[in-house]
Amino acid sequence: MGGLTDWTYKHFWAGVEHPYRRLRRRLIDLAAPGMTILDAGCGHTAPNLQELRDSGATLVGIDLVPLAPQAGMELIEADLAHVPLPDGSVDLIYSRSVMEHVVDPDAVYGEAARLLRPGGRWIFLTANRWDYVSIVSRLTPNRFHAAIVRRFEGRDEIDVFPTAYRTNDRSQIGHYAAAHGFRIDAFERHGQYPAMFYRIGPLFLLATLYEKLVMKLRLLAGLRGWLYVELVKI
Repeated sequence: MGGLTDWTYKHFWAGVEHPYRRLRRRLIDLAAPGMTILDAGCGHTAPNLQELRDSGATLVGIDLVPLAPQAGMELIEADLAHVPLPDGSVDLIYSRSVMEHVVDPDAVYGEAARLLRPGGRWIFLTANRWDYVSIVSRLTPNRFHAAIVRRFEGRDEIDVFPTAYRTNDRSQIGHYAAAHGFRIDAFERHGQYPAMFYRIGPLFLLATLYEKLVMKLRLLAGLRGWLYVELVKI
């Protein structure tokens, strides 16, 4: 981008681990031969599953979008609330930037519980409903989201999905986890560089200063943008 955006990123974010990397490290650490791993919301080409190719695990991806066949994995076009896999057939489920779009958490949590073996793990990284971007998103009708994201982030409309934020804070997650036989094994709040404003230098700097404040002060931890969650099937 150059100018103020580049200066801000290099000064404040160059050495900060993005939450995506936090998830990636954990998945690589857990993946092992003999496991079945499900990417719940894998995307068109299942890019996150691609990084687990060398693990020896059986890799499965599911999404509602059209899926391009990928060697070494099974990709299924279906809803997360109705996954065509047998009971207790999965060791690890993960989702990245998916749970904010779930409109029926009871159905999705119930399906994850059905699919996982006892002791199986479900890891997801999702937006915090109390982050300022999430609050604005909730107040803005979904029909306007694609245009806004295209203006600020440059993302194509095909990559923008309706948001619901029905399982995106500690209370909501705790409620659905308990209702469907999960124990919360990890719950972390993370900040990150404000991608929404990356194309607009002054806004990127102002948003960065805000992010750094909520990342520094424990009192404001509930406003951090990302939630990293690990649930274990009891």
